[in-house]
Amino acid sequence: MKIKPVFVGIALVGILLLVLSLSAVGKVLGAIPREVLAGVKTQPLAVKFLPHRSPLFLSFLVNPEKLGLFTQLAAPPSDRGDVRHELANLKQQLRQNWLLDYERDIQPWLDQEITLAVTDVDLDAQSANGLQTGYLLAFAVKDADLAKTSIDAFWQRLAVNGSDLGFEQYQGISILSTSFVDDKPAIAGTTLDKFVLFANDARVLHKAIDAIQKPELALSSLPNYRDRLAQLSTGKNTGKVSVAYVNLAEFGEELPKESLLMGLSFDKSGIKVKTALNLATDNEKSEAAIDLPATKLKTSKKSSANIANTIPSGSSVIIGNNLSQTWQDLQYKLIPEWKQALLKSIAPIPLDGNSLAWAQHDYAIALIPKPNSEPDWLVVAKVEDANGAREAIASLDDMARNKLTVGEILLKAQPVTIWTKLSASDNFGVSGNVVAAHTQTKDYVYLSNSLPVLESALTLKSSGSIAASKNFKTIVAKLPSDRFTYGYLDKNIDLSWLQTSILNLKVASGISENISNSLLAQILEHVKVSGFASNSSDAIMQNGELSLILK
Repeated sequence: MKIKPVFVGIALVGILLLVLSLSAVGKVLGAIPREVLAGVKTQPLAVKFLPHRSPLFLSFLVNPEKLGLFTQLAAPPSDRGDVRHELANLKQQLRQNWLLDYERDIQPWLDQEITLAVTDVDLDAQSANGLQTGYLLAFAVKDADLAKTSIDAFWQRLAVNGSDLGFEQYQGISILSTSFVDDKPAIAGTTLDKFVLFANDARVLHKAIDAIQKPELALSSLPNYRDRLAQLSTGKNTGKVSVAYVNLAEFGEELPKESLLMGLSFDKSGIKVKTALNLATDNEKSEAAIDLPATKLKTSKKSSANIANTIPSGSSVIIGNNLSQTWQDLQYKLIPEWKQALLKSIAPIPLDGNSLAWAQHDYAIALIPKPNSEPDWLVVAKVEDANGAREAIASLDDMARNKLTVGEILLKAQPVTIWTKLSASDNFGVSGNVVAAHTQTKDYVYLSNSLPVLESALTLKSSGSIAASKNFKTIVAKLPSDRFTYGYLDKNIDLSWLQTSILNLKVASGISENISNSLLAQILEHVKVSGFASNSSDAIMQNGELSLILK
């Protein structure tokens, strides 16, 4: 099973931005500190402590003091109090969850890397006693003597304040730990290979020590991790301030056996994220994906702008080439629950390879906001063979007649075919709801679930399209040239319906609850607009880039 990289990307960006505290980072507009804007070329080193099956890690590769200065300089004087408050909140979280005082215990000796990782969803692999998630926090050391002095003093303070300290030797490495008591978290710590490590359980440190002594056990030794890291480091402007990784399969058996690596950087208007998705290697599906016809062409920014002229302003849109093959690809890249949700949303249009064989050129799929409801949708596909397209659409009408009433009306003098679901009404009358409508012009075929949306598209002037939108043009300009797919997410789109769909997935206990706490909703409050571009480099690796403009 496989999942579209944009969906995974959005979820990961949510985690990244929440940790960074968007309301602080969102002040970076126009900031000057070039070292932070340029990012660094170094890679996260703490990955050598993580086991192969680690579900997730997040590494910051720029010293927090520089990030703090970055946000302070970027914020106008009236907002600097808010920035300081957000940074103070992050330090408070460190005290609550790890008992560490940043200024006293960490800052004096800290080098350029901080990594937070989930090493195990369940440390003892016994679901009957609940999830015992393993967490690792790693700080790079620039002054070993000062780090030892500070950390020794930290453990001494815990002992003086009543914590029972445990001591053990594992593979010749000393580990100190405390147990959970009086609402204080349990922590374990050690110093290993120029890093100070903390964990919520000594077993996490055991695995870290095993990985450093036997590098073949570490996540950093996996070829697909190294390959994706190389992908993020190629091309221009490859500096980054953070790297994140997620292994979806570890969060639930129903999720795809795929993993994603992301590199985050800043620009003067927001955040850029490069992604590298490693697809599942199930032989049957991989071979089927490889056998798909390779007629999909890269979509240039020029063609993206052309078809964007058919989409009303305020929409969110995906623009690509060859809708027929795109749908075939989705057969192998969506998990069943998401596939069923998609089929339900576009029902009763049977999106199979035969019914879309004519749609082999530019297309746009738009979501149009609708108050207090799921958005309406609009599909526009460029016509090259007018007769072939007309015959293909007519065959769709024939299939629809098995369940719906198919008729034709004039909409602004344009013939439009509508699919209607009839039902009995009061007083023995009959009423009907439009399920879908379509029409064909000289250049395009239009399909929608809404007659008002279809009418708006048919009468659209170029000045009222998203192509004329300043936000759309800004986002497209930031994205790489000549990719297979481009996307634009408007600030007005309501994604609460998508969140509901995500909650319907069968995932590990607790994951759904975390999503339901509106993590994405919190993130989107700070995002003005966003866009993405994806590139299927081969049947196993997919690369993409997201750009977010912050308020």
